This record gives sequence, structure tokens and C-alpha cells, in this order.
Amino acid sequence: MVVPVSLALKGEQYANELWRYKNAAGPQQMYFRMGLAAVLWRFLALHEACIAAHCAVPGFDIVTTAPSTSGRENHPLRTITAEMVEVTRDRYRDLLAPAPDAAVLGRNPSRSRYTSTALWGENVLVIDDTWTSGNHAQSASAALKAAGARSVAVVVLGRHLNNSYGDTATLVEQARLRRFSWDTCALRPWHHG
Repeated sequence: MVVPVSLALKGEQYANELWRYKNAAGPQQMYFRMGLAAVLWRFLALHEACIAAHCAVPGFDIVTTAPSTSGRENHPLRTITAEMVEVTRDRYRDLLAPAPDAAVLGRNPSRSRYTSTALWGENVLVIDDTWTSGNHAQSASAALKAAGARSVAVVVLGRHLNNSYGDTATLVEQARLRRFSWDTCALRPWHHG
């Protein structure tokens, strides 16, 4: 199961912030990281129980991140999840590592994209920054299941969309008609909180 926190439309503010938290320098970099940490923290505080219920598990024992396959060391998403966000900090573990040939796998999901530390039936919540094609999140989930995870769910900060692709513009316009509220859940589309 994959649950996006928000849409991240190409050329718009949130997509820009998801790029800048990795690529900006100095005080700007920390500004964007703190903002995304706040978004993740609030979303999980309100909706992690909904995700667990949808997966029919009592909760997630471990939280991890989908690592970069581009060679980026010390990925800022790991810092956000392992250090900045209180609701994930104590459960965070580095479970996944990219395989040596991960970058050449292209856009196809593959269990061999990542290797995982052995698990013994734990429920794992994977945090990823963007979902474009889904290959990283799906590959991470497959590797975790192969390593012994009982249940795996993925939360992505932004579902990357390009309005010029297919009927995306129509779908985005329909989404804009719905009023945003932190209390509205993607899995239970009514207010709760």
C-alpha cells in the first residue's frame, strides 16, 4: 500500500520544495528540510493509525526510508525521519541499501534493487520523498518482504505529477475542487481527528 501525503505538481511550490530540500545549500536547505519534517510529522500523527488499520496490523514496529540509488550519501530524508520527526525517531532503522547495479535497473520495480537487513515478522513503514513511477517504493517493499517483513506500507511526501502527461490535468482540476484539510484521510475520506 502506498499513501501520498500530497500531490507534487511539476513546476509548482510543493514539487519545488521536494527538490530543494535535497539540492539547496546553507540556511535554505534547513528551511526546506524543517518544512517537510513538519508535514511528515503532522501527517503521521493524524493518519498513521489509519494506514495500520488498512493494512490490518496494530501498528508499524519499524520505520525506514527508501535509499537513493544515485549515490547520494547521507540522504536528507533519512535525517528527517530518523532525527527530526518525533513520531518516527524511536522506531527508525536503516534496513535498506541499494544494490551495486540499482541505478541501471531503470523504471522497473525489482526486488534486487535493494538489499534488506533480516526481519522476523515486523511491520515496516517506508518513507519516500516522491512517487513518480513507483519503482523505488515497490522495490523497497519487495526487498523488505523477502527479508521477512510481515506487512509493508509506504508513505510518500509527494505524488509527482506532470500536467502535460495524458489526462493528468483533468485529474488535477478535479482534485483542486476538494478543500484541503489535515483531518481528511486518503484512506478514510472523511474528517477525523
